[in-house]
Amino acid sequence: MAMSMGSRRHRRMVAEINVTPLVDVMLVLLVVFMITAPTLHDGFKVELPVANAGKPIPVDAAKVIVIASDGSVLREGATQVHDAYIHLADLVQDLRSWKDLQTSDAPPVVVISADRDVRYERIIQVWNAVVTAGITRVSFRIDQPVDAATP
Repeated sequence: MAMSMGSRRHRRMVAEINVTPLVDVMLVLLVVFMITAPTLHDGFKVELPVANAGKPIPVDAAKVIVIASDGSVLREGATQVHDAYIHLADLVQDLRSWKDLQTSDAPPVVVISADRDVRYERIIQVWNAVVTAGITRVSFRIDQPVDAATP
């Protein structure tokens, strides 16, 4: 038996990095951040009911409570529905803490900003939670109609 000693090819290892997958991943991340970034600054969008009202009352140091269209009560600065109070008792506790931190002589004011599609029952539940926290000055935020003659 003859053994043939054919020529062996010695391949050299190439020490290069393939950057194409890295660029693909970075572009996907860029697109994701470009889509989510605007929602981080705008907060949670609530479509307010439209009604004729008297002149606006300035409430500089008011606590704003937002009720989303699904009825969830959002925490201050919430950007997603996941930032909601699970129980209204948590809202009452936060309002009591906020009320205790107020330093001005004026009574604390709460503004309820509810989406136009929220059930009336849910708005009353939130209002009752505010009153339970010991805050008697409650206001509702609305949008003024485009045409003032519209009821």
